[in-house]
Amino acid sequence: MEEEEHEELDEMKKRLKENEDEAAALREMHAKVEKDMGPQDPATLAAYLAGKEEVDARSVFVGNVRTLMRL
Repeated sequence: MEEEEHEELDEMKKRLKENEDEAAALREMHAKVEKDMGPQDPATLAAYLAGKEEVDARSVFVGNVRTLMRL
């Protein structure tokens, strides 16, 4: 009886470790996608766009070349 409980506990620990590893991999993939595509959630997207607008306000466009003006 005690041996079965020990085996069941070991199996649960194994599944927990697998779930934690998978969660970590998913967080890593999400961070990479967000870095590549930009933020997706509304709050982060608003902050991202506000920063982008600030950069655009300090930029000068010459043809297809963008030059940042330093203030």
